[in-house]
Amino acid sequence: MAIFRLEGSEGDNMSNAELVIAQETNLELERYLEDWLENSPVALVQDEHILWIGRQTSASDDDGTVYPDLLGIDFEGNLVVVELKKNRTPRDIIAQLLDYAAWADGLAEIQIHEIAEDYFETRDGFRGKTFDDAFREVFDIPEADELPPLNRGLRLFIVAEEIPARVARVCRFLRTSHGVDVSCIDVSIFETESGEVLVNTETKVGDEGFAAPNNQQRRPSLSSRWSGDRPVKQVVWEAVQEFTQGNMDVEFKIRDITALILENAPEFKVTTVNGQITADTVNHPSRRHHSGTEDRYWRIETGRYRLYDLENDTFEGDSL
Repeated sequence: MAIFRLEGSEGDNMSNAELVIAQETNLELERYLEDWLENSPVALVQDEHILWIGRQTSASDDDGTVYPDLLGIDFEGNLVVVELKKNRTPRDIIAQLLDYAAWADGLAEIQIHEIAEDYFETRDGFRGKTFDDAFREVFDIPEADELPPLNRGLRLFIVAEEIPARVARVCRFLRTSHGVDVSCIDVSIFETESGEVLVNTETKVGDEGFAAPNNQQRRPSLSSRWSGDRPVKQVVWEAVQEFTQGNMDVEFKIRDITALILENAPEFKVTTVNGQITADTVNHPSRRHHSGTEDRYWRIETGRYRLYDLENDTFEGDSL
């Protein structure tokens, strides 16, 4: 996939601009990719937040100790396992990922808390926090609300500069025939003439549906892309408008909007609702990590929102 930069535009005048292709660079991608994903989880699954709870976490099996590259958790409490290719053979990549999946699938909530809290001690901004504190902070959940049960589902990701065809074929088979939520993501790096580095991610496997038990009708997976006729952002915006009736004094929580959406679209990926609302919340701390944002919502306090009032809502800095 080619990446272009826009050259020759002045102000609002775009008519004379040209698209200039950015050249793919030979930057040592695998040397930095794990760091980049750790620092920017939104790059793994767009429109969602991921709370990382481990990196190179020790996982013991019958043959010794293995180390998943990144371990995280999503808004619904599902575990996220990320494995980088790192110049291994396709057979080794698949075998290693399934080893990690078998290990992660058996983790109890108390083990997840222990893994996370050990990891937090290595991360600025998380030191000294409990798992519950970090989860509420990242996903903006009020103290009065219950947290979801953990490890109800497992999401597996293989990330590489180039996904081998055999790996993609096996992962697609696991998704569509055996209901394994596994995705493969290609990452490419481009550099402009001015030295600006651009990173492109492309899902090679992950938009397909799941195989349901006993070959029944396939269901969408947690990683599947929304296939409705309206963009995800628009679905969320319309649900907020319906809930508030356009009244800026009406408060809502993310779970309110999620419930409303699922009434009409039960196949909607609910983990994206949190990401969409916080991305379009003018004063949300995580907004700087999102592109394509719009000024739509105002964060009253943790987990509580209303429509943004352009004339009257003011704040200092980028968060409450």
